[in-house]
Amino acid sequence: MLDGLAARNSTYDVQSPDRISYGFGATSELTAFAADNDLDSALLVSDENIVDVGVTDPVVDALEDADVSVDVFTDVKPEPKLSMVEDAADVLRDGGHDLVVGAGGGSVLDTAKLASVLADYDVPITDTLGMGNAPGAGRPLVLIPTTAGTGSEVTHIGVFSDEEGVKRVVYDEALFADVAVVDPELTRMLPKPVAAATGLDALTHAVESYVSTLRTPYSDILAREAIEMVGSNLRGAVLQGRNNDEARYQMSLAATVAGQAFVNSGLGAVHALTYPLGSEYGVGHGRANAMLLPHVMEYNVPAEPERFADIADRLGADAEGSTLERAYASVDAVLELTEDVGVPTSIGHLGDFDEAELEAFTDIAFEYSEHNIDRNPRDLDRADVLQIYRNAL
Repeated sequence: MLDGLAARNSTYDVQSPDRISYGFGATSELTAFAADNDLDSALLVSDENIVDVGVTDPVVDALEDADVSVDVFTDVKPEPKLSMVEDAADVLRDGGHDLVVGAGGGSVLDTAKLASVLADYDVPITDTLGMGNAPGAGRPLVLIPTTAGTGSEVTHIGVFSDEEGVKRVVYDEALFADVAVVDPELTRMLPKPVAAATGLDALTHAVESYVSTLRTPYSDILAREAIEMVGSNLRGAVLQGRNNDEARYQMSLAATVAGQAFVNSGLGAVHALTYPLGSEYGVGHGRANAMLLPHVMEYNVPAEPERFADIADRLGADAEGSTLERAYASVDAVLELTEDVGVPTSIGHLGDFDEAELEAFTDIAFEYSEHNIDRNPRDLDRADVLQIYRNAL
């Protein structure tokens, strides 16, 4: 972790998709992209519900305006299984499509990423798991989020479940999009619970990036701005939805900016501790992050009081006193925001957890996400993680 002069005297690589197109109506950029690259046939990877209600209609229209034929794959479910990726890759391969377009939430975008690679290589999907194990570049890929939260459109990461329900992760530059298209218009029909959970997912990404041990001056700038945008706009985006274009615009931007922050800094303990909530209880990623974020923040505050005090300021907390007192105000600000948008601030409502279950949660966090624990700003041992789970009940 470097700050100040040490950071300025270091060099960094910035990881990013080739191109980001942003703004109301940005989906229309697909027409020029397809025409410029002489593309003929696209597979739209999406979710059945959003296709049925017409969210992806502008995507299809933009492709057809370039005389691109479009087939649709809608068998993606939340917390997608590796088998879903294989199914999408089979459809892509059999159909001979020369473009993959993922339009949906993080599960859809992750599925489109890995399917675009698998379609051209005869390798088991399990061989791609982990860091840097993709067999090569995939087919041209466009990613279009229809939620404002995951930032998956600008990352090279895919998160999937194996057949036992255990989350498995792929990190590889081959998963970066050729174009990330961020069109806030596509979030107009987002249900309030989804808008809330995904928005708090973006906040978690930004906060964890800002205090990560791998943070950089570049990721800091992005994280700070994303925190402030979420604090100022999430309530309006959730509670007013389609009637507040400005809030939805800012939340779409915040999600993408937070995605760019964490892909260049890494995350932290929140993302480790949510593993068992997803694998054992089926809690969606954004909602799980929201329930644990304030409790992990409270643990981390003493290690980075100046940064958490800055987070409090950016979330609009009217805090006074010492730096440490202002830092703890960031926890209260997150709790208040989470409650205002209707998301639980604890895991107690999921069940009556006994000590043995919390110990099992701790085992899962360390087994499958120790890299996120290692990037946490305050050291964590098993006793510390167990106590955070107790505090979150």
